[in-house]
Amino acid sequence: MTSDSPSQTTDRRHIRWQDMTWRDYLRVGLGVVMFILGILGLVLPVLQGVLFLIISAILLAPYSRWVQKQLDRGEARFPWVAARARSITQRWSRKARSDE
Repeated sequence: MTSDSPSQTTDRRHIRWQDMTWRDYLRVGLGVVMFILGILGLVLPVLQGVLFLIISAILLAPYSRWVQKQLDRGEARFPWVAARARSITQRWSRKARSDE
């Protein structure tokens, strides 16, 4: 399979179900809860459905190649949002590493 866009050459890792730890299960559970809240938010005017769907996509991306592909498409369409999200992620990951 060849990729035409440069955004698909990012080194995202796909986590197999056999290799999951308790943190992965927690992340998947939280992603599913956010997805359900997102679907409810599309119907109910009280919840912000799109926000919950975006959060669930980010949480579930390492476990689903389809979600990864959709995030790559969004990154290609809105590169400034992707750059901002990467800077926030790097800041959080540095803080998490320093806490351990």
